[in-house]
Amino acid sequence: MPVVLSNGGVSGLGTGLTANGPMGASGGMNAGGKMIATNLELSGTITGATDITMSGNLNGTQNITMSGNISGVNNITGSGQVTGFTKVFNAVWNDLADFQELAGELVYGKCYIDTLEGATLCTERCQMSVIGIASDTFGFGVGKDASSKEVPIAVAGWVLAYVDKEYAPGTPLTNDEYGNLTEITLEEKRNYPERIIGIYKKP
Repeated sequence: MPVVLSNGGVSGLGTGLTANGPMGASGGMNAGGKMIATNLELSGTITGATDITMSGNLNGTQNITMSGNISGVNNITGSGQVTGFTKVFNAVWNDLADFQELAGELVYGKCYIDTLEGATLCTERCQMSVIGIASDTFGFGVGKDASSKEVPIAVAGWVLAYVDKEYAPGTPLTNDEYGNLTEITLEEKRNYPERIIGIYKKP
């Protein structure tokens, strides 16, 4: 059955907290053991939890402080901090993206340059101010502004991209005039090392 408190919070020191349905409170949640629920809804903090295991969402939390793991969560929504984790795992997606203002067409997997108006598709080989590849496979995104038109640019990890042909793994790549990836030449690498976008990895 659900555990719902309107004001005082939820406390289960040493025993953990378990609910078959949603668990919610306008105060905080303090558990020395595990917390198990379909959804967690609260405006306070979660402290002292060994593990949080759930199949739904974690919403409205100011801060999460714990020594264990969060697993099975669809979404975590809040304005506070997540601290005390040994590791944070994200096995579903491939890369981390930084959202940039978009001035032109959005084509995932293509290379973009930075302009005064925003990011646009590359139109010249090894182009100046190339910033990276538009990603639709990111597991973490930063800098998103819902009020503007943006493109997520991969800044770390492995990203799916258009390539002009197959290369040996580790081949350094730059952009071509169509926004695809292509092998960078020795001269380009010597003169414009900042225009190396990434290295080739066979999917």
